[in-house]
Amino acid sequence: MSAHYFVSDAHIGAGPAGAEERLLSFLESIQGRADSLYIIGDLFDFWFESDRAVPEYGFRTMAEISRLHRAGTRITCLAGNHDFRFQQFFSREVGARRADIVEEVIDNRRVWMSHGDHVDQRLISVLFRRLMRSRAGEVAYSLVPCDMRMELAGWAARISRAREQDEYLREELARFAAGKLAQGFDLVVMGHLHIPELRRIEHGLYLNTGDWLTHFSYGMIKDGVVSLEYFRE
Repeated sequence: MSAHYFVSDAHIGAGPAGAEERLLSFLESIQGRADSLYIIGDLFDFWFESDRAVPEYGFRTMAEISRLHRAGTRITCLAGNHDFRFQQFFSREVGARRADIVEEVIDNRRVWMSHGDHVDQRLISVLFRRLMRSRAGEVAYSLVPCDMRMELAGWAARISRAREQDEYLREELARFAAGKLAQGFDLVVMGHLHIPELRRIEHGLYLNTGDWLTHFSYGMIKDGVVSLEYFRE
């Protein structure tokens, strides 16, 4: 028997009261049962590592992920549009593989994964992505005092998050997934939208993992069967 889990968009640091506790309960529940856990971006509402410091929020979640890793679960953490400035902390201290895009075979299915924010080509989204991911933006941001840095990050994240749940983006993600499925993949997994969905498209399946703010949803491949689940405590 095998079990592989997919979660995204917890936005730790900006979620409602109790949201992180619910995520912790989920992570505890799969310990000893999960062959792999794929975090499909935006685990944090913002993450910016420096050489000697990491954000303090989300510490318990990172500890639980590390515990999963030590118990034998393979952890993969994809970059989102809110938490992409990872350096060595996650791989060194948590035991998670870091990536922007993952292509691999899971239970004999060819799976393609990314957060999905790159699909949104509207002007504001493109500008936000280029600014936050540019080398110039990184250097400028690193010069800002830490507390002010977090305030700026929170402001930018709120603007970005407000644009994520809409029908235009929902269909753009589905169209993008259809293109990947036509290339020979069996399953495409993305997040970013905050709307959970498992959709059959001509050549395979598209899974959007939803979020851990309101839906508390996750994807799963268990013994080769793909499903969309909701965590109930």
